[in-house]
Amino acid sequence: MIVYIASYPRSGNFWMQTLLGNQFKRPTTRMSSRHTREKTLQQWIAQNKKYYDIHVFDMNEDKSSDGAELSSWMTRYTYSGTDEVHQALLPGCEKLVKEPAIRETLAKDKEYYFLKTHFLPYSDYYDGEFVIQVVRNTGASLWSYYNYKKDLQDYNGTLSDVILGKSAGRWRDWTTYHKKWLDATKRLGSHYLQVRYEDLFNREIEFCERIQTFLGLPIISTELRTFEFYHNIRPALTRKGKATGWEENFSREQIELLWNTHGAMMTHFGYQEPLSV
Repeated sequence: MIVYIASYPRSGNFWMQTLLGNQFKRPTTRMSSRHTREKTLQQWIAQNKKYYDIHVFDMNEDKSSDGAELSSWMTRYTYSGTDEVHQALLPGCEKLVKEPAIRETLAKDKEYYFLKTHFLPYSDYYDGEFVIQVVRNTGASLWSYYNYKKDLQDYNGTLSDVILGKSAGRWRDWTTYHKKWLDATKRLGSHYLQVRYEDLFNREIEFCERIQTFLGLPIISTELRTFEFYHNIRPALTRKGKATGWEENFSREQIELLWNTHGAMMTHFGYQEPLSV
């Protein structure tokens, strides 16, 4: 089974990963990677141990990650209190997973493979593919994305450019991205589960119970870790974790641009027209 954790950038994908890691003891694999296999893998191993007490073991150190051989991308993991050993894909497996035959093989596997993605949906899905998607208020998402690009990618564009999607890359602008996914929900049917970022606050375990029913995967722990825990570890990536207050960072013109550009889709998801501060 493949479970895609999908979202527009800076919309709560990492929050969903923490719930899967802490409450279900399942690691989520980044499909894309800008680093070498060795560096990415070691970071992933350290992160899962520190964040979730999940112990990942690289079983294929002597194999190249350049080929499409599925076994060369497999690793195994376990967690404290159990003798169960599970399989996961190594980070950076985007090209591999895009191959239809590989996707079909993974979809038919009884193992759960959780994959983080910001990409647009596929044109078709196999029976064993599922999607959990987080949607966040457009203004909050784009403000966080703007700061991410400015602080970590030396971005020289403006917030208005980000609102218009001029720097969005493969996931397009916010509205186009979600239009594509709304179309995909018709193909996914009961294999699609959505949650709004704002609705997760103080209701994380309730949503985990929905995941448990959705995937048939038991909750291992109901003990949540705080936002501050992750913020202290990765302050540049886990910035504020707030649902409100982003409007104060937008000018009147940028508020109007946001609503004129994305208002229809924001309304669809239940977000009201923001007021200028």
